[in-house]
Amino acid sequence: MRHGKPIKIIIDTNLWISFLIGLKASSDLRNILIDSSVTIVMTDIMKSEIIKVASRPKFARHFASGATNLLVSFLDNRGEFYKLGDIPQRCRDSKDDYLLELARVSDADVLITGDKDLLEMKTFGCCRIMTLFEFKQL
Repeated sequence: MRHGKPIKIIIDTNLWISFLIGLKASSDLRNILIDSSVTIVMTDIMKSEIIKVASRPKFARHFASGATNLLVSFLDNRGEFYKLGDIPQRCRDSKDDYLLELARVSDADVLITGDKDLLEMKTFGCCRIMTLFEFKQL
């Protein structure tokens, strides 16, 4: 994807929550996180969304109380953060528009998600949109 440069990836919130819960895909995500050829692209909007969603009782009961703080701390240290300005509407679900703007601003290679609206797009500019399983197959 990038000759000699780390692959820039955006990981959607739904996968971060699955990671916290420890679902099957979490080991695949863990392998991505420790891969030095990968740059994790982040924005404060995503960080806030992770904290908000993880604090919902239906999710929070599935992992230790400090797990969200550990994940956020990890992302603060490992993630490459980008500021977003105006976020134009580009997706059927306007809550996902920030991910597409993040892909544009960061020049991300891949957006990994489980969101059907985003997956139907397949690409956004030069950014490929795929599931974690599809990314693992690369």
